[in-house]
Amino acid sequence: MTSRRRVVVLPEFFDQLDEFLPAERTATGRPSTADFALHDLTAIIDTLADDYGGSTLSVPGTETRVLVTAGMTVSYVAIYVRLRADDTVEVLSLDLDER
Repeated sequence: MTSRRRVVVLPEFFDQLDEFLPAERTATGRPSTADFALHDLTAIIDTLADDYGGSTLSVPGTETRVLVTAGMTVSYVAIYVRLRADDTVEVLSLDLDER
């Protein structure tokens, strides 16, 4: 059995998510922050916990890594993370495309 890393999402991540998506799903079907957190973020956290090194790419010149993936509620999402000294994955920020 492989060990899973602990994953923590910083409050600043959610502040940034609030800038990208509305609090409520719109009449046109634009996803809400809750939609993204439930459908996309939970899967991303599982991926990071199970395969941090294999699922992320190094961001040159930084200690940051990025996971780029298709989303269920958005077309794609880039999640920026770093590894703490205690082997915990810290989710820092994101970029997403709603198309």
